Amino acid sequence: MSERQYIRAENIKMKFGDREIFHIDRLSIYEGEKIGLVGVNGAGKTTLLRILSGELSPDCGTVKSFCQPFFFRQFAKQGGGDKALGQDCGMGDLIQCKNMELDRYCLDGKVLSDLHIKDKVWAENVSGGEETRLRLAEVFSNDRPLVFLDEPTANLDCKGIEVLKRKLGAIETMVLISHDRALLNSLCTRILALEQGRLTSYDGNYDDYVEQKQAAVARQWTEYELYTAEKRRLEKVFREKKEHAKQIEKRPRNMSPREAGLRNFLSHHPKDAKARKMEKAAANVQQRILAMEVKEKPRELPKIRPDFRLTDPPENKIVIHGENFSFAYGDGSVIFQDATFNIANHSRVAIIGDNGAGKTTLLHLICGKLAPGEVYVVPKAKIGLLEQNLTTIDYMKTVLGNVMEVSVQRESIARTVLSRLLFFEDDMKKPAGILSGGERIKLAFAKLFVSQVNLLVLDEPTNFLDIPSIEALESMFCEYGGTLVFVSHDKEFIRKVATDILEVKDGKILHMNREFEQF
Repeated sequence: MSERQYIRAENIKMKFGDREIFHIDRLSIYEGEKIGLVGVNGAGKTTLLRILSGELSPDCGTVKSFCQPFFFRQFAKQGGGDKALGQDCGMGDLIQCKNMELDRYCLDGKVLSDLHIKDKVWAENVSGGEETRLRLAEVFSNDRPLVFLDEPTANLDCKGIEVLKRKLGAIETMVLISHDRALLNSLCTRILALEQGRLTSYDGNYDDYVEQKQAAVARQWTEYELYTAEKRRLEKVFREKKEHAKQIEKRPRNMSPREAGLRNFLSHHPKDAKARKMEKAAANVQQRILAMEVKEKPRELPKIRPDFRLTDPPENKIVIHGENFSFAYGDGSVIFQDATFNIANHSRVAIIGDNGAGKTTLLHLICGKLAPGEVYVVPKAKIGLLEQNLTTIDYMKTVLGNVMEVSVQRESIARTVLSRLLFFEDDMKKPAGILSGGERIKLAFAKLFVSQVNLLVLDEPTNFLDIPSIEALESMFCEYGGTLVFVSHDKEFIRKVATDILEVKDGKILHMNREFEQF
């Protein structure tokens, strides 16, 4: 790697109100580095890139730039103004920045062809995925020494992500924020983790980072177990010495205190002196216990044991069935033509396909929002659909209050579900109105998990979630007792969760039998 330095930042501090978001002692970015920046929603990843790009001034510290980075990011509109994603906006408020500053005359024709948007350059109305591609075309049409990218895969289908991956591979130096672990693995040579306000560097890609983190947790467990074993041993020694001292001081039943004092005075080895010596030894052991370096127990996710019988689940082998059905919109757009598919009870089915193929349409057919009855769903199936506008959330109620208003499970189960989704005890008391966009999505999931729902239908469930939250969802979905149907372009998420894959293509629905290498 070149020793040419592009950015040097020192003693960077940033606060929102009274809360310190992060304090970074030192950060350098060198030519040739491909850096993945990871951390939970609200950790300050986008804010850090804004500071490094010169767009935002830190509360403290200095940033020296030896080149001008190009900053690609998605936008949200809230209260009439645009702001970068990652700054705690609600999912219902998310839009692409339609009035972006984009020099369409400088876009490279080959890049536009590669991104399949050559006919969209001067279009008045474009989809979210098409606009993302237009903004990416600006990145790839110019020779940039350093590029910052904030969630560049948003709204892209699998083919779009593959094109993006190839194009990004040609960029020499970058810092990438992404919840797409496959993208981080294929591109990154270093991971920067922004955790609890501090920045830690890990060599390698995302999997290397996870491996190093797991090794650190294993060491933490070893240190914790050694610490607790030694503490128990010393506490036992302390109790034994205290008991021994007590026994020494104890006088015979037939001896008065005056006689016992006279006996001790005349003795060459007075018992009270022995007792004091034993007490001192016990005190020394206690001091050793107090002086021990405390090793914290690594955090463990609690187990979820909901009573799924409370949802009165269906017992049918097949819970969703569509046979030779067709569907077209009013403008004549044919989406399905003689399509057939089945979804088995207790399965976790990923629906994949290109943008515009009909994935979301299929979800709406299953839920009866389009052409009710065209797709058959067994009567006892209770569908839980994650609405994009999150209308199920009462923003005046607390996090726990929102969950309990629909829960058929005990409160202890509801709390466990929230904990598994990375809501801590203090978070459960917060009003839902102050939650970030990602936290609101997780709250909506929590409400579905504890409700009477036994069939989850989800459209891009990992959108706008950070990687720890996605991994928490993966774990919970794999334990879910009902049936799960979801649309996703996140290959890693599909690999971890899906038991079956349906591909929507050319008006048909193809069963892929988990043949992941095909997509």
